[in-house]
Amino acid sequence: MCSWAILFILFAMGGEGQEHGPVFLMEPPPRLLFSNSSGARVACAAHGFPPPLLAWQLPDGTQVDSVSGLRQVLENGTLVFKPFAPAQFRQDVHAAVYRCRAHNTHGAIVSREMRAQAVIWQEWEARVSTSSAETGGPALLTCVVPTSFREHASVAAWYRDDTVLPATDHLSGSTLLMDEGWKLIVRSVRAEDARAQFSCSVLDSLTGERRRSAPAHIDIAPANTASAPRAITHGPWEGSVRRGGDVLLPCLVHASPPPTITWYREAASGVLRELREGEGGGRLVRAHDALSIRRAEPADAGRWACRAANAHGHLTLRLHLNLRAHLTVHAQPHTQVVNSGGTATINCTWSGYPAPRLEWLHNGIPLGAGVVGGRVRVSSSGEQLVISDVHRVDKGVYQCMARNEKDSAQASAELRLGDTAPELQYTFIEQVLRPGQVVTLKCSAAGSPPPHFTWLLDGQPLNTMNTRGHRYSIEQFVTKNKDVVSFLNITSVSSEDGGLYTCRATNSLGEVSHTSRLNIYGPPYVRPIGPIRAVAGRELVLYCPYSGYPVSSVKWERNGSPVEWESNSDGALRVTRVEPSHAGAYTCVVMGPHGEMAKKELQLFVSNPPEIEPFSFSANLQEGKRAQVSCSVISGDMPVHFTWLKDNQPIPSSLQVEERGADFFSNLVFKEVSAHHSGMYTCVASNSAAKVNYTAQLVVKVSPKWVIEPKNEAVLAGESVALHCQTTGSPTPQVTWLKQRGSGSADFIPLVNLGGRFQFFSNGTLWIESALPYDEGHYMCKAENGVGSPLSNSIFVAVHEPARFELTSHNTTARRDASVTLVCDVRGDSPIRVQWSHNMNQLDLNTYRLSISEAKTDSGLRSQLYISRVDRQDSGVYKCQAVNAYGHSDHYIYLSVQEKPDSPHSLTVTEILSRAVRLSWSQGFDGNSPLVGYTVQYATLSAQGAIRFNQWDSAHSLNVSVHGAGATQSYITLTKKGDIHYEALLSNLKPHTAYMIRIAAINQLDRSLFTEPVVVKTQEEAPSEAPTNVHVTPGGPGELHVSWRPPPREAWHGELLGYSVTCTEFGPGGIPVHNSSRTLTVNGWSATELSLSALRKFTRYEVRVRAFNGVAAGPASTPVSATTLEGVPESHPTRVTCSALSSSSMKVTWNPPPLGQHGGIIQGYKVIYTPLTSDHDVGEIKRVTTTDTYLHALRKYTNYSIQVLAFTNAGDGKRSPPVYCMTEEDVPSQPQKIKALAFSSDSVLVSWLPPLYPNGIISHYTVYFREAGRLGKHSSFTVSADKKTDIELMFQVRNLLESQLYEFWVSATTGSGEGESTPVVGQGPNARIPARIASFGGLIAVGVGQPALLTCTCVGAPAPRSRWTHGRTPVTHHAYYQVTHRGHLHIREVNEQSSGNFTCTASNTIGEDSIVYVVSAILPPAAPALSLQYTTASSIKLHWQLAATDVNEPILGYLLHYKQASEPDWHTAELSNEMTSYTMDMLKCGTTYKAKIQARNKISIGPPSEVLTATTRGGRPKPPKAEEHVYMNTTAIKINFYAWRDGGCPILGFRVSYRRAGSEHWIKVGDNLSSASHVLGDLTPGTWYELAIEASSDAGIERVTLFADTHTLTGARIPPLKPSSPIAGSVRQTSLRTVLLSCIASAVVVLCALAAVICLVQHKRKFFCISNDHYMRDDRKLSESNEAEREKLREGQKLYSSSSINGNEKSNDDSSAELYEISPYATFGVSAAHSLQFRTLARRDDDAAAPPHRRRHRACEHYRYDESSLSKCSTVEARHRLRAASAGTASGAATPAGWRDAHTDSDDNSDSAANTTTKGSGESPGSVYGSGRRSARTTSSGGPNGSDGLSGSFAPVPADISSLIDKYQQRKEQERRECTIHV
Repeated sequence: MCSWAILFILFAMGGEGQEHGPVFLMEPPPRLLFSNSSGARVACAAHGFPPPLLAWQLPDGTQVDSVSGLRQVLENGTLVFKPFAPAQFRQDVHAAVYRCRAHNTHGAIVSREMRAQAVIWQEWEARVSTSSAETGGPALLTCVVPTSFREHASVAAWYRDDTVLPATDHLSGSTLLMDEGWKLIVRSVRAEDARAQFSCSVLDSLTGERRRSAPAHIDIAPANTASAPRAITHGPWEGSVRRGGDVLLPCLVHASPPPTITWYREAASGVLRELREGEGGGRLVRAHDALSIRRAEPADAGRWACRAANAHGHLTLRLHLNLRAHLTVHAQPHTQVVNSGGTATINCTWSGYPAPRLEWLHNGIPLGAGVVGGRVRVSSSGEQLVISDVHRVDKGVYQCMARNEKDSAQASAELRLGDTAPELQYTFIEQVLRPGQVVTLKCSAAGSPPPHFTWLLDGQPLNTMNTRGHRYSIEQFVTKNKDVVSFLNITSVSSEDGGLYTCRATNSLGEVSHTSRLNIYGPPYVRPIGPIRAVAGRELVLYCPYSGYPVSSVKWERNGSPVEWESNSDGALRVTRVEPSHAGAYTCVVMGPHGEMAKKELQLFVSNPPEIEPFSFSANLQEGKRAQVSCSVISGDMPVHFTWLKDNQPIPSSLQVEERGADFFSNLVFKEVSAHHSGMYTCVASNSAAKVNYTAQLVVKVSPKWVIEPKNEAVLAGESVALHCQTTGSPTPQVTWLKQRGSGSADFIPLVNLGGRFQFFSNGTLWIESALPYDEGHYMCKAENGVGSPLSNSIFVAVHEPARFELTSHNTTARRDASVTLVCDVRGDSPIRVQWSHNMNQLDLNTYRLSISEAKTDSGLRSQLYISRVDRQDSGVYKCQAVNAYGHSDHYIYLSVQEKPDSPHSLTVTEILSRAVRLSWSQGFDGNSPLVGYTVQYATLSAQGAIRFNQWDSAHSLNVSVHGAGATQSYITLTKKGDIHYEALLSNLKPHTAYMIRIAAINQLDRSLFTEPVVVKTQEEAPSEAPTNVHVTPGGPGELHVSWRPPPREAWHGELLGYSVTCTEFGPGGIPVHNSSRTLTVNGWSATELSLSALRKFTRYEVRVRAFNGVAAGPASTPVSATTLEGVPESHPTRVTCSALSSSSMKVTWNPPPLGQHGGIIQGYKVIYTPLTSDHDVGEIKRVTTTDTYLHALRKYTNYSIQVLAFTNAGDGKRSPPVYCMTEEDVPSQPQKIKALAFSSDSVLVSWLPPLYPNGIISHYTVYFREAGRLGKHSSFTVSADKKTDIELMFQVRNLLESQLYEFWVSATTGSGEGESTPVVGQGPNARIPARIASFGGLIAVGVGQPALLTCTCVGAPAPRSRWTHGRTPVTHHAYYQVTHRGHLHIREVNEQSSGNFTCTASNTIGEDSIVYVVSAILPPAAPALSLQYTTASSIKLHWQLAATDVNEPILGYLLHYKQASEPDWHTAELSNEMTSYTMDMLKCGTTYKAKIQARNKISIGPPSEVLTATTRGGRPKPPKAEEHVYMNTTAIKINFYAWRDGGCPILGFRVSYRRAGSEHWIKVGDNLSSASHVLGDLTPGTWYELAIEASSDAGIERVTLFADTHTLTGARIPPLKPSSPIAGSVRQTSLRTVLLSCIASAVVVLCALAAVICLVQHKRKFFCISNDHYMRDDRKLSESNEAEREKLREGQKLYSSSSINGNEKSNDDSSAELYEISPYATFGVSAAHSLQFRTLARRDDDAAAPPHRRRHRACEHYRYDESSLSKCSTVEARHRLRAASAGTASGAATPAGWRDAHTDSDDNSDSAANTTTKGSGESPGSVYGSGRRSARTTSSGGPNGSDGLSGSFAPVPADISSLIDKYQQRKEQERRECTIHV
């Protein structure tokens, strides 16, 4: 009540019009427990203006953020803990301490700490432990749960047999509930109690789960004839109670005869004090075995004792009582305004138990330990916070935080600042500037009232209008934060503007200033200084007003001598205490760094301030006496002026105080003092020097007087009351509250604050929180201050207790036809009136069965309602309403008349699994006795055994308890879904099996009748065994052949769809290679072979085979290992390096190919080394077995291309990428030829050809000559080689002697030295020279179409003439030839016409010479003939051959170009000249590639071959049949990807889109889906949908579209789409679509006509007559179906069938509406043929007809009731077939001749060359599985009758099944005579 009052006051004070700090309206709890399955939300709300912001933080102040999926912080301050899985538990999130923080501009507060703890659900149970007992003695029963669980659990009820024990602690009952219901005491055990079953019901408050313990019995021993008291428990009894609650302390002893019990209170010293009669004000009630404490108080906490004694001994038992009281905290005053420098006091009061620890916080931050003894002080008890000399930083919100080990609480108080002295917030700094700059100085200050700024320069005020030419401007403004900002702006500063600048902020409470120097470059300057007046005795600081910068010194002089006072570097002269002798003239001298000097003089005048002699008032002044005080000035300049103040204000005239004075004193005269004269009196004396004051206190002692006199009060129990007692006096009176000792006593004793319920306020008010009845009595308020007589008054406080009940309600039960008494115990003041009602109606007391009796009790009234022979209508709610003068209260009694329960109803099957069935039902009438559980019975429908009337004798029965709902009990799990709805998961069933199930309810009295049974068939399940006889054999390099046998039939658990074969590569160390496993799918249960290709050669693989059905794959077979055959290495050697050793040798090293790519056992290596020369020589090959080799006899100084390959017995592997090395340089060979020709009379022309083997770079040639015959003496000339750009090398040797014979020879030189010289030739100079040719002829090979230059350099005297001939034909002007001006022959284009012998002849009159050139035209190589050898799924092998005539020039290599047919870019591979075939591997499956090849020789690259097109083996994915593809239920469609066949290429993924029929927009649901199936959920019931499914592989994409309908909410089907309406819903009808629709319509007409003919011919077998009848259903048939559905529901039975994998196993007549089709994966129903319209794109569907063994005869005479149970043909049909069979129909009709599987190899033509093949003895029913080669003729896997390949005999349906179903089919006579085809 107090807290709400404070909130009301707060809202009244701090509404939207007045700002205030935050206050919590809703705080988080101190403890938060929540379940991980439900999560939790914690709200936090606060009020304030501006509205506060909320945040959550940890104890260290870290802000709490959202954690995805676990924790979320909402904007409204709510903290959300989301449900989470046990594995997601995080200590920092789910077991942490949190606080809520609210803050606005006025402050911040934090809430109490909230300890959050998430509880992970664990299995638990309750049990009852019992103590030993003797007849007539007590027995203790304890309800036991796990310790960690008890924190969030409570005992809901105790049961004795089937009766709920009353939840009461009355001493008159036979049982007592203790420890909040966890303990039950049977007070006096009787013999029949041993046969009773006791149990407790425990409620989990987090989950709402309720469980009942197993029953326990009391072990009762016969009472001894005589025995001393002995305890039945060990150790002291521990009890706990909340303040104000009731508690029982038991004395549990055995004794015979019964003992006498005495109760004691144990003091702290251990001394026992016996309880006296009437002690505790009637709150303590004693019985023979227990002590009752009502309205417990903190004083009751502690130790108690009971002493039991009889004639045979005694025993003392100790008991300990713990008291708990909720913590509450109050902070007063809630809001206070304190001026700056004042004192603030905040008091913290608390209540609760145990006593808490107190902590103070300021704006959410704890006050440190340093507050004790400082400006901020906390009392030793922590209940008072005192802040003296309040600063601006002290404003905000203060909190008092109270904590104990159980609870925490907080209260807040706001401290606001009133008037505050200015405080500077921003100041300027010292600066050094150049003249002419602009200066801005800024200061800001805060204060209240807002301060005013003044600016000073060297202590002199600055004005905006000054002599400095208005260069100074001052601005001042107030910000939104109420700070005052002031600017001083100076434009174009000069050196004279330098000095000490001061900003001073002033308001009424004080001033504050800041000073800093502004330095301007310039010479020293001292501004004029006016006279300075100082006050004697005070401190004086003289500033020298100088400017200029820099300044070397500032000094003060007096009368030409330096002043010895303290001076600073800034030119300030400081006088600590001014004396009159200090008056005089002073000079300030400022010196610059270069000797500049400036000085000014000032006059100092010293004045003497007044000095007041201390005075005081009399210390013992009482009201009515006279007083006088004198204020005298004993020194100071005259005149002196006096002023008197009282409490800092002028003395009011109303006080009639007379003031008398003279020149140096002033008196105050009080003719009669009173309390109003008390206060602080200040004498203020002032003269021209200063103003001084002295203060003295006048205290007038006044005796206490009443301000608010106490008065009698009345309060209702549990509410709070304030007793006011306010007095005044001087000194302040001390108020004490006392209470009368007893009702008949005149003594008053001081009140003790027990448990913090009493609060004593400083104004004398006594606050009693939650008044209790024993608080009633006389109270006295006494006030005294030592003056006069104490003031006192006594009042009476009446505590009225309204009528109330300890419990608001309780439950009771009664057997039908028994009697029952309903009891109401009312507490409260008399008189009390009680009124009874039943189900809100007044009771009719006129009947003999009802009577009411009443009796007074110590605490109120007991009223009893007696009812005899109760019946069902007596059940209900009885209200007992009690009313007295102070209130009323209602007590509700829930009476349950118990009887046998009714049977459950609405038993349905909601989910069918493979080994479990989920049942749902509604609870019937429970007989007003809590249901104990249910009995579930189920029996198997055998394939051969008939169902008998005693069929349930051999059924399985399972009992499940409702108290363990959610737990598994004997293969059944019960879950409660609402108040009366239950679900049970019945497990341990067999897959693919039909069962009959029924249930019955059990309460504590009896079991109900069983419900009508439901029939259900379990779902398929993954195969439980692996395929057998797995064999793996190598089939070739990189191939393995796998064969196996299917698993046993009983392990299929459904119909096998195929197998998955997984192979895993193993490395050399026997360790599986990472990510090397690949899996292939083989469709069809009879496909038992598979070839694996594209494997690594000579590698060990481990193969596992798994069988799969429509659900999943079964276990893998035992791994079988095999090694592929040896092949060529798949990779080249690595890290090939080479290094030259000499000019003719080098070393080559390499590493083997990577492990796993050897392809077999490496036999050795081939090193291919080829010189890179201009003549394109063919390389050589060296075979080695090591990983390095030496190459010898190499060409000198030649660059070699080196490649290395590894080879096995299977052949050569890949060549490594070439590396290049050059042999070292050597001396060259001799020049090839030399000529010496006479050139003139003194010179000889020497010509030569370069060396055949340069062996390096020719640096120069040396031409040697000598006179003939002079050996050993020769001359030489050096001819630079780089100057000769052509092959003609010539040198003219001059200064020779005519007619002298000379010898000439030539050598070549490289970096390694000079080589061999040419042979010596002789020649001498001559004046007459016959014609000679210096050039050399020879063989020249040129590519066809290339130019050539034939040189012919002639010499002779006279000058010779040259001519050219081709063969024997002179060379003239021709298109191919041209003779240059130098006589050379230039052939423009060499070809067949321009090749051959060319002769150059030179002649003159003296002689003739000629040379011959043989020109050869080299043709490029012809295009090789490229052919295909073979293809696999991932490789193509090519072969080529050159034409036999192409031997013009040796082939140096090949260029193979290849690409994917759909790609624009070609890839090129360089191949060696010795290769004639090449395998392109790592290709995509089922993909077309193009290839071409070119040969190259040393001249050029030949033309490419014709483009060869080849396709790798494999084809696009093949879609399944429509009925195998999708399954539907009401809101979802399941797409089965397993049904697709891969076409020889592994399927990479699926893409699914769908749209509602009639819609234009597709909804894309996934790309690259790779799971076995995909579910489209959240669909609209009873709606057609169009689905587009794409399967992609390397071979391409296959797309199919189909239509599927979702079921209605009742499970029924909807009419098919009308052919006349556009199925796709598109309005874009083109002419092409019109043509297609016309063609389709024509085909349908033809097919219908054909079907009609067949019906006429086959009139005895009408298996075609109503095929797809659902496409033609009309409204009549639909209405009949719905009527049959209603008929079925009325008769209370349902037939359930799980979905078959193949939709063709479902009936298509209207009986399908009576099957609840539920399959795994979110209860999917199989789609029948009528629900699909299938359209395939990019392929023709030839699978329209079902295989023969899937079809049924019209009468189903040979219906086989085998492992497929109800899904082979609907049970509705089965019943009819049985009747037909009994009518004499033959049971062995043969399958019609000519029935064959329409699906043949024509549908798999793309697989004809598939590398992955499957083989089998037969095909799976309904389709051709596998992707490999198969026979062109495909037959059924069964015998002649087309069954599943098992026995051909058929078993009839048992007659009892027919009778079971017959009741549902009375309205379907026509449909029962017909059987539909399943597609």
